[in-house]
Amino acid sequence: MRSRPPWAYAVLAALVVALAVGAAWLTRPSTEGLEGVWEAAAVDGEVLGGRALVATDDNVAVDLVSGTRITLGSVRGGTRAIGAGRLLVLRDDGPRPTLDGAGLDGGSRWTWQGPPAHRVTFVAAASATTVVQACGGTPVACRLIGVGTNGRESWQVQQPTASGTEAPAIGADGNLPTVGALPTKDGTVVLVDPTSSRILLRPPAVASVGRDGALTLSAPSGGDCRRTTFTTLDRSSTTTSPGSCDASPPASATDTTVRGGGRAHAWWWPFGDGHATLEVGGRHTGRVVGDDPLRALRVDDDGITVREGEVVRRYAWQR
Repeated sequence: MRSRPPWAYAVLAALVVALAVGAAWLTRPSTEGLEGVWEAAAVDGEVLGGRALVATDDNVAVDLVSGTRITLGSVRGGTRAIGAGRLLVLRDDGPRPTLDGAGLDGGSRWTWQGPPAHRVTFVAAASATTVVQACGGTPVACRLIGVGTNGRESWQVQQPTASGTEAPAIGADGNLPTVGALPTKDGTVVLVDPTSSRILLRPPAVASVGRDGALTLSAPSGGDCRRTTFTTLDRSSTTTSPGSCDASPPASATDTTVRGGGRAHAWWWPFGDGHATLEVGGRHTGRVVGDDPLRALRVDDDGITVREGEVVRRYAWQR
């Protein structure tokens, strides 16, 4: 019986290995219900305003919607915020307070200098205007200043002082509202339109800032909680829910939930650590699978942005 040449065994072994690798690849857990849109190098930092991943030590940011990476290379330190698609940095380490702004799309970069000997605070941001509060002088008086996306002052008004105002309402994560809200000591709320400088006084309510700058005023109403949400001063919607306004708004069947920390394995090898997963449910459904730890950075009606190791990836929902 003729024996096979040695190279035949080598070829056979290579084929077996190739088949095993191919089978492993084809049967490995994979992302479902989502389509990749873009990926970008991550920065070590936190999500600011639900919109950008901003580096801890530098003013470098990755837009979680477009993937654009921007940097304010000459700016160090300061108080940072996100408003109307802009990274904003307030600094008071010089003779005059300074506001630096950059569009998250990379299309604009500007600097504005405030009045000397004044304390400047963020108030609100709309598409073409950022509003700040500047307080100073003896006795102390405050004014509201609108700054355009060219770094020039658009308007300036004296802040109403009849009731005395508290600190402007902004999101805990640096999210600026699209309508300014200045609570007063008697509970009423001063609303400011960034575009026109128009000011309205609203009945007592608690102001909070939600996704993409939506301002919500919550007030008790006959044992219920009445919540009015503003996208602009002239566009609002109101909902009423039972119970105290201290409780979170009731969950909706249309909400999207993300659950991380899971692991997925190939059906033929249920051992080892497997692959990290993020499970998405509710209004949108899907699953992200990765080789490195996964962290959801932003979820919206267009898709989900996830950090996987040193990479940020954007996925769109499959329609």
